[in-house]
Amino acid sequence: MRALLSILVSGIVLVGLNCDHRSYSAEPSLERHVIILSIDGLAASYLNDPRAKLPNLRKLMKTGAYAEGMETVFPSVTWPAHVSIVTGASPARHGVISNSVLDRKTLDRIVYIGDPVFTKDQAVRVPTLYDVAHQHGMITAAIIWPACNGARTLDFIIPDSNRQEIHNKYTTPGLSDELYKNNISIRKLGAWGWDHKVSAMRDSTYTDVAKYLFQKYEPHLMMMHLITPDGFEHDYGPHCEEAYWACENADDRVGELWDAIQASPLKEKTTLIIVSDHGFAPVLQSINLNVHLRNLGMFTLDSGKKPKTRKAWSSANGGSAGIYILDEENKEAIREKLIKSVAELEGVERVLDVADFMKYGLPDPKENPQQADLMIAAKPGYSFSNNYTSELVVTPVSKVRRGTHGHLPKARYMHATLIMAGAGIKPGAKIKMASCLDVAPTAAHLLEIEMPSAEGKVLRKLLAE
Repeated sequence: MRALLSILVSGIVLVGLNCDHRSYSAEPSLERHVIILSIDGLAASYLNDPRAKLPNLRKLMKTGAYAEGMETVFPSVTWPAHVSIVTGASPARHGVISNSVLDRKTLDRIVYIGDPVFTKDQAVRVPTLYDVAHQHGMITAAIIWPACNGARTLDFIIPDSNRQEIHNKYTTPGLSDELYKNNISIRKLGAWGWDHKVSAMRDSTYTDVAKYLFQKYEPHLMMMHLITPDGFEHDYGPHCEEAYWACENADDRVGELWDAIQASPLKEKTTLIIVSDHGFAPVLQSINLNVHLRNLGMFTLDSGKKPKTRKAWSSANGGSAGIYILDEENKEAIREKLIKSVAELEGVERVLDVADFMKYGLPDPKENPQQADLMIAAKPGYSFSNNYTSELVVTPVSKVRRGTHGHLPKARYMHATLIMAGAGIKPGAKIKMASCLDVAPTAAHLLEIEMPSAEGKVLRKLLAE
C-alpha cells in the first residue's frame, strides 16, 4: 500500500498554488520521516516549571534538542500561528492574519478558526511544507491541522473543525470507516465540537489515528494538533492546577506517540518535532473597545441596539484587537484621534499603526483589506471583547481565573514550545530562541527538500550534521 501511494503521489503535478516554485537540484531519498506535533497553548514556561509533571517532554529535551522559547506571530492566536509554522512565512505573506477578521464591505465577521469558510487553497497564499513534500512524491497527512480543508497535497486529512458537516466533507474518503474497523472512531468529532469536557478524549483519538497512519502507511510528513491545554487555560488560566493537569495529559500523548516511533522499523529515520502555537496570559479584566468607539461617536445604534452606521469598528482576538476605519473620507483624522485616545485606555499596552505592521509580519490594509487599520495589544491580565453595549472595562463575571492569548509575541509568557528528537537531531543541543517561521525550513531540511519561499531559517545548531 505504501509503495502504491508513493507511485501515485509522485505522479501528481502540484497545482493551484499562488506562487512559483523553484526547481531542486536533487531529489530526496524518500527515506526520512518527520512528525510535527503541535500542543495548543503549551507555553515554554511550563517546561521548567517544577509544578508541571512533564516526564516525556523533559526526556526528549535531554535526549534531543530544544529552544528555551519560540517566538510566535502577532496576533498570537491559533490559525495564523499554525499556518506560519507549516509555511515558514509571516501572516503578511501567507494571508491568514487572525482567527477572525472584519469584511469591510459587508461588515460581517469572517471566521478562519475551524475553517468554516475557506478551503486551504483559498486561505493560504504560499506553499506549505506538505505541498513541497507532496511535489517530491512524499506521503503526507494532517490530523486536525488548521487551514487544510480540501488540500490536494494531503493524502490523509481530518479537519480541524467543530462542525460535523465539515468533517463529512473534508475527511479523507473511506478513512473514518477504515479507522472504525480498526477500533478507532472519529465519527463523533463533529458532535463533540470544541467542548472542553471531551478535549482529552479528542486528543487520545487523534493520537490513536496518528499511530495507526504511521504504522500502516508510513507517511513521510505527518502533522497533528493536540488541544486540551488551550481549552483548560482559557477556562481556568495558565499555571494553575487545571492547566497543569491538561499539560500532563498532553505529555502522556507525547509519550504514547514517541513509544510508537521507537517500536517502529522507521525509528532510525524518523524525527519528532514538538511545537506549540502560543503561550498564555491570565485574564482578570476585559476591554470593550467598541464601547470606547461608541463613546467617540464612531458608530450609531438602531432602535434594536444594533449597529446602524459605522465610521470605525473593533474586532477582538483575545489579547489583541484590530480597529477598522470605515469612513474613507475622514480616515486620517479618525486614525490620529484613535491612536491617541486608545493608547490612554486602561489595559492597553501598545497601539500599532500601519508603519509598524511589517515589523510584526502583518500586511498593509491596502494589500489585504482583511487587515485592520490599527492593531491594539493588551497588557497581561487584560483581553479584548466585541461587546459594545456594556462598560468599557469589566471584570469577568466568572470567579475562576481565566486565560487568553493574542498578545505581543516577544513577551516571555507568550513564548511557544519547540523540542526536536530522533533522526538528525543533535542530542543535548539547546538554543535561546527560535521563531515559528523556522519550523518548516528545518523540517524540510530533515526531509532532504528545500522551501525557498520560507522566511525562517534551518535551525542547524540543533541538528546532528
